[in-house]
Amino acid sequence: MNYSFQYYKGVPLQQIKRNYKGLKARRFTLNGTNQNVWIPNKYLLEDGTIKENVNIDFVFRGCNRKFYLAGIRHLYTPFKLGYRPGR
Repeated sequence: MNYSFQYYKGVPLQQIKRNYKGLKARRFTLNGTNQNVWIPNKYLLEDGTIKENVNIDFVFRGCNRKFYLAGIRHLYTPFKLGYRPGR
């Protein structure tokens, strides 16, 4: 199992150690805090590693408060609905 920190668009994620047998998603902490998100297994490898070139932005939409509490508020901007860089 991959319990080390992984980064998705700069967001530090760490898989929580638990039994995921029979579940359709895995839980990850944001920046090592108690704020967490669930990522569906179809976007993960067998050991919980996030697949390359997948778009899981939908997991983070609406998590503004979680990003704030995790101390990474500045990383939330790319996940807003309708965000267009450079506009």
